Amino acid sequence: MTFIKWLQARLNAHGARIAVDGDWGRNSIAAMKAFQAARGLRVTGTSTSETVTALKLAPAEATGTHSVPPIEAMPPWMAELHRRMGLHETRNNKSLIEFLKIGKYLGNPAKLPWCGDAIESAIAKTLPDEPLPSNPFWAQGWATFGIKVPAIVGAIGVIRWSASSGHVGPVAGVNGSKIILLGGNQSNAITLSSFDRSKFIAFRWPETYPIKQYPALQGSAPSVGSLGDTR
Repeated sequence: MTFIKWLQARLNAHGARIAVDGDWGRNSIAAMKAFQAARGLRVTGTSTSETVTALKLAPAEATGTHSVPPIEAMPPWMAELHRRMGLHETRNNKSLIEFLKIGKYLGNPAKLPWCGDAIESAIAKTLPDEPLPSNPFWAQGWATFGIKVPAIVGAIGVIRWSASSGHVGPVAGVNGSKIILLGGNQSNAITLSSFDRSKFIAFRWPETYPIKQYPALQGSAPSVGSLGDTR
């Protein structure tokens, strides 16, 4: 069971009626906020430490037992992208467009760069209260998003190729001078790619989600990213 499915299952144990499917969206967030409000917690819709502690406890009618959550392997916006790993701008065009339309929509990803569109949709769905860049489609505009953090897993890494072009995506791992991103528009798909740390101008974290330490994402070896791979 993933951490998100555990959250959903525990919310149901405490009276919610949501699907336990690992899809952290509107219904799950509303259930989380209702749970937090009912227990006098900060109403954030996110898995704060006090919320997780409260969710561990059995409901009042079955006191005395606790539920141990699995490791939270990645933050929700990254988990949303990971669920859609491999979606390709031509082979999976319809499914990819449905995802990109969750937030603002730039246009057909087979014709336009969509890295900013992808991360904007992931955050808009999983953190609906998070302030987003006025132009999320311009990759370098994410350099002022949220708050500044080091190159940690889950952070939004921003690349500058030139004054007018860049790339953006969540950090999936750090390997010396290489930063691995789980991003959109990487070789025309949502995939893992490795970029030189020197190309990054910022690493940012959402204001509405607590900063946590996550393990590097495990998976196939990332391809080597470049300007050409992100156009």
